[in-house]
Amino acid sequence: MTHRILLASLLAAINLATCAAQETNPALQARAAAQAAAKKLEWQIAVAAYSFRQFTFFETVDRVAELGVDLIEGFSFQKISKEMAGTLDPLKMSDEDLEKVRHKLQASGVSLIALYYGGFPADEAACRKIFENSKKLGVKYFVSEPKPDRLPMLDKLGREYGIIVGLHGHSKQSSPDTWHPELVAKLCQPFSPAIGAFSDTGHWLRSELDPAEGVESLKDRAVGFEIHDLHAFDASGHDVPLGTGVGKLQNMLETLARVKKGPVLLSVEYTANPDNPSDDLKQCIRFLDRQAIRLAGSSR
Repeated sequence: MTHRILLASLLAAINLATCAAQETNPALQARAAAQAAAKKLEWQIAVAAYSFRQFTFFETVDRVAELGVDLIEGFSFQKISKEMAGTLDPLKMSDEDLEKVRHKLQASGVSLIALYYGGFPADEAACRKIFENSKKLGVKYFVSEPKPDRLPMLDKLGREYGIIVGLHGHSKQSSPDTWHPELVAKLCQPFSPAIGAFSDTGHWLRSELDPAEGVESLKDRAVGFEIHDLHAFDASGHDVPLGTGVGKLQNMLETLARVKKGPVLLSVEYTANPDNPSDDLKQCIRFLDRQAIRLAGSSR
């Protein structure tokens, strides 16, 4: 049996085991109607591991599964587990590390759909290792702020490995190339759909940018969001449960359903309560579930 066939068999077994773990998760089963609605809209709902940044990745996976969510956005500098010295950095992970992470995800019924990888190196061989190891972990999206001159290389690797590089931004000062959705749309324009926008609505609000207008600017280049709501429409804003702040997220999601054709990942990131964010995240997930059901019903 060839290496390719062995790998395919292994991945098929992992997928079956993951499905079995999901079927025994009552919190996930309770969200079945919302998941069906989200599927109709081509939305996927994840939790960003950065919400649990005080914990290891393995601890975070368990907490995300308890929330009834089967998708996670990791970040490359999170410690993997108390027993493992390394972080979730695909450039540095050993084959043993990769296998242990795959096994943990499989046993928990959670998929690592996205990975925050802040900046890619200039060396193509190093980037290729990041893509290759990330694909082994099931990653479909990178959330990143690469230097613009690296986008041609990342576009090529994204198409080769089937992973989308989502351009991310923070403040105007820290992210001069990607803080504004119009800048991101312009950066994406010369490239294939392997280069898209993975925007942070919290940073939009702190920069006094309306999320619905941002979505309108990006249209089909929007591939994902780290979705936040804030208590104030300025740089002082801090996280509050989705739908309770100033973000007018119902308007944003209505705009998204109207202008975006194709899959979108909605990654809930809650930064205000890092020691125990689960209750806040539950409120956020309920809000997204309600909006998915509402908008899927109106699109019949």
